[in-house]
Amino acid sequence: MSTYGLRRRQTCRICGSDHLELYLDLGDQPPSNSFITAAEVSEEQRFPLQVHLCRECGLSQLLDLVSSEDIFDEYAYLSSTSRALCAHYQGLIDDALTRFAIPDGSLCADIGCNDGIMLNRYPAGRMRLLGIEPSSAGKHAVAAGHEVIAAFFTTELGERLSRERGRVSLVTSTNVFAHVDDIAAFARGVAAWLADNGVWIIEFPYLVDTIDRLYFDTVYHEHLSYLALTPLRRLFAQMGLRAFRVERVELGASGPALRLFVCLDNAVHAEDPSISAMLEAEALWGITDPTRYHAFASRVADTRRQILTLLAQLKTKGEKVAAYCAPAKGNTLLNYLGVGPDDIFAVSENNDLKIGTLTPGTHIPVISDQALLDSGAHYALLLA
Repeated sequence: MSTYGLRRRQTCRICGSDHLELYLDLGDQPPSNSFITAAEVSEEQRFPLQVHLCRECGLSQLLDLVSSEDIFDEYAYLSSTSRALCAHYQGLIDDALTRFAIPDGSLCADIGCNDGIMLNRYPAGRMRLLGIEPSSAGKHAVAAGHEVIAAFFTTELGERLSRERGRVSLVTSTNVFAHVDDIAAFARGVAAWLADNGVWIIEFPYLVDTIDRLYFDTVYHEHLSYLALTPLRRLFAQMGLRAFRVERVELGASGPALRLFVCLDNAVHAEDPSISAMLEAEALWGITDPTRYHAFASRVADTRRQILTLLAQLKTKGEKVAAYCAPAKGNTLLNYLGVGPDDIFAVSENNDLKIGTLTPGTHIPVISDQALLDSGAHYALLLA
């Protein structure tokens, strides 16, 4: 199994402030996609999973950083196993190609292309496509016939691609931007690569949804930042970029998300009223006010107590309880609950890379969906 490196930030990754306030502590947990074998249990590592608010710009973030090179080396998450996500990204590409009248033959790219889920949504042969993927998932995109650069996206890579491949007309990065520690360098690289009127489409879980809807299980070591428009507008202004449209979408890779459209500062794209409306809404909501965040943490603790009480009641009755699906956020929940195989006998999954392993931290066996149906379990904790 991988040995993970750890370092700790002292400042906000957008504005550089050290005015950071801890508001959510989910305990020490292993990286949430690090499924293991029984032989690897004794070597498993755990790291603090704590979220801090920047009181200056409103960015929520992890300060304890597990090495991204280690997390994404052997990576068990494959996007295309979700039919709903395939349909969601088909809509994104169809809309973008039409809305921005992207000419045939244009360079289009997906940063963090995983198994090629976004690249596969383009009309065959119409665009020049390029994927960028540092993890082992990229080999699946290559097998599907796509060109993939196996690297983390940086300023230097964006500048090199601009020189060697030409400027990019449409670039997507979905459920990726929140994974990047140096998001300033990432944004600077996109700015260097983007065509004069090119469009960068980002999707990420929305901080306001995370707090209001109690989505604390989307907190894990891959997700370094919990994003909102207010801090991102500040970041983009520093890079010669601007957000010109924002949409709320109910289905993203980690649940409801923001879809943000970004261009170079002097591009032709007019600012949609959705931008000013969201900035005003975030100010009224209290994007830099710690009171709301601490209230969220109290609700998280209440939820833990309620679930544990329910599991204990079912166990007392002799009921056989499983869990359904094994996404990363499910492992955040299981570890925060502190449960194990005595409480939940198995977790079902349709990803062959996970079946036959143990869940990180809680060491619950991962079985196939059919095996769960055949098990006779009457209850399943929904993790998807």
